[in-house]
Amino acid sequence: MRVADHLDGALSADGTVRGLAAVTTDLVEEARRRHGTLPTATAALGRGLTAALLLGGLSKAGERLSLEVRGDGPLGGFLAEATDGGVRGFVSRPKTDLPARRGKLDVGGAVGRGILCVMRVPATPGPPYRSIVPLVSGEIGVDVARYLVDSEQTPSVVGVGVWVGPDGLVGAAGGYLLQAIPGASDDAIARLEENVAVARTPSELVREGLDASGILERLMCGLEPRDLERRPVAYRCRCSQRRALGACAAMGREELERVRSAEVVCKFCGQRYDVGDEALRGILGGSPGSES
Repeated sequence: MRVADHLDGALSADGTVRGLAAVTTDLVEEARRRHGTLPTATAALGRGLTAALLLGGLSKAGERLSLEVRGDGPLGGFLAEATDGGVRGFVSRPKTDLPARRGKLDVGGAVGRGILCVMRVPATPGPPYRSIVPLVSGEIGVDVARYLVDSEQTPSVVGVGVWVGPDGLVGAAGGYLLQAIPGASDDAIARLEENVAVARTPSELVREGLDASGILERLMCGLEPRDLERRPVAYRCRCSQRRALGACAAMGREELERVRSAEVVCKFCGQRYDVGDEALRGILGGSPGSES
């Protein structure tokens, strides 16, 4: 039976190991459909969306987290944004598809060498926090773990995966993030490493029918994990007619006076907004339009 998308958290009995896991099959399929991605690009974007949700699970309520990868490979890169269980994203070259490597989609080859940028925008007024680290592999999971070690000094293990069927549709997607909190014993860390070493990939675990709690139970076996809050996750965009009008206003007065209508397409979800002559004249007159 297909498991609905959700994010789950757990803490070891002694409180020194924290885990997050997510099932993201439906939202990654929605991203594939909206952007028309081919398999390798689907896997890259899906891993990015899943990783953003996992990192967002460590954030405060209302905080917006963005995860951007820029590489010199044929994919170019992608951007994923997560806020309170909602996630959206896009990939630079959605038609990227490379031959499989060792039986798996070659996301690392598609991304190439480059950088990973993570930005946290607080819910309350204040400057955003941005961190940039070099890509380790381009496979996303290892790169996000490197970011957590380098920028947040937190030893972590991150796994994200997407399984694309022969028909090009997303059959399974998910991921996990495991952290050793200060005070964790050597035995606990060794047990965690042993569990991860023998575990199947996140997408394979989802294909087995495991939900996020089941994934954490397997990866935190022997640490007596205790479930924390479960929350639904979904592909959710923040675009609107008002934001479309704002994009038109950014065109500048000279350009607005030249055109009679405009079509604004959201890069994150593909939604199209028609802005007619009256709305454009309203922008020129100083009226920002209304939220739809």
